[in-house]
Amino acid sequence: MNITQILLGSTAAMLLVALILSYSAMKGGEAEDGRKHTAVELMQENARLQAEIDRLRRGLPVAGSVNEIDPPESMSQSKLKEIEEQNALLREQLAEADKKRKQAEAETLAMNERQSGKLNKEQRRARLISQAMLMAQVKEVAEQEGIYVIVLDVKVPQAVRMNTELAVRRGTGIVGRLTVSNIDQENVFADPLPGTFPSGKIDVKVGDELIIPPL
Repeated sequence: MNITQILLGSTAAMLLVALILSYSAMKGGEAEDGRKHTAVELMQENARLQAEIDRLRRGLPVAGSVNEIDPPESMSQSKLKEIEEQNALLREQLAEADKKRKQAEAETLAMNERQSGKLNKEQRRARLISQAMLMAQVKEVAEQEGIYVIVLDVKVPQAVRMNTELAVRRGTGIVGRLTVSNIDQENVFADPLPGTFPSGKIDVKVGDELIIPPL
């Protein structure tokens, strides 16, 4: 083998080694780029999840987009795994926070519906009271040592008889009840029913309107 052949063989061997090293470096770079890309995605998801949890806890509007995150210079597989585990935990926290938010919204809606139903019921009762036919009015009121003498001005005689119970109407409310206790040729008398006055004190005034008690 002459010198020329030896040099050509050495040059070919060096080129082959250089090619192998270059290929290995390229593969290493691709792996590093892949880790950088994965790291950016994980970090962006991490930021988004944390922002979403903070929004739910503070009751803020829907969060906007997450700012772009610069790829790290290098990141190991163990660090990537750590971020993945943190993101999984954040997703669980986000699901729990969202569940609590929906539950609170449902409770608020149910409470509003109950309040609305109660208000509607009170409004219907007030309308029934205000529209009820006038049976009589209080003409005179006298009281002595807790004994009341109440004289009525009857408007509908056929509906006001002995022991008829009448509600005392003021505006759209009922302040108490009376029962017809005596009827003579000139007057109709009534006695208050003490347990029917919300304040606990008998409250009957001249001019009070009397109606059939609403249901």
